[in-house]
Amino acid sequence: MKKIFALLAIASMMAVACGKDNNDPKPDNGEYVKPIEIDGDFSDWAKLDAKKVAVARTLTQDETSHTALGTVMVYADKNYVFVRFSFDKDQMSMDYVPFHMWIDSDNDESTGGYAGNFTESSIDVMLEGTFIESSEFVSYDPSAYQWSGEVNAPGWFWDELLAGGSGLCSGAGKGNEYEIELVRDMFPLGQLPDEFRIGFDIQYVDEDDWNTVGLLPNGTPSNDNTSGLAPMLKVVTVK
Repeated sequence: MKKIFALLAIASMMAVACGKDNNDPKPDNGEYVKPIEIDGDFSDWAKLDAKKVAVARTLTQDETSHTALGTVMVYADKNYVFVRFSFDKDQMSMDYVPFHMWIDSDNDESTGGYAGNFTESSIDVMLEGTFIESSEFVSYDPSAYQWSGEVNAPGWFWDELLAGGSGLCSGAGKGNEYEIELVRDMFPLGQLPDEFRIGFDIQYVDEDDWNTVGLLPNGTPSNDNTSGLAPMLKVVTVK
């Protein structure tokens, strides 16, 4: 009789344990697990597969004049595009720091424009917002604009798609680093493809003038490329 009770007790404990395991959400049971929390704690980035993170690093000040952006990392999954970057506070006006994300959302060089920052001139969408105001971090929640000029042309021709504060993006920072998430379902030109290209810049605001002081990706100036332009960063969505 004691053996029967013992066996029943063991079976009961196993059933409870199995039930608990089945109720625990796990990454391999099909439930989405958000890989990055936008909270200014960057430790979760270390858990990502480094091979699936797109990275751009600035050149030295001897090689380029745009070094206020140190490193940019981009990780994209089916729901979000995550961006992390480092910056040099000494090269920026901390009262107001504009940050741009330039996106070629269709991988089509016959659309878009805004030549001058990268070797490609096929940017479809520009996100413009701030991440520092009055020397304090603020959440990055930019306006979104669509290129409205001639194909592959330079200049500043944009139509607003989303006003700032739409919730398309959010951000948080600490020290000299900042992280952003972009909600893919809110992307104003429809869902981003599995592969897309993206570039970034930080600008210095002096009265009415905005001047680029950080640009990534950037390249080494040469006789054929005096501005040191480089291709935008290619991002591949992790599935």
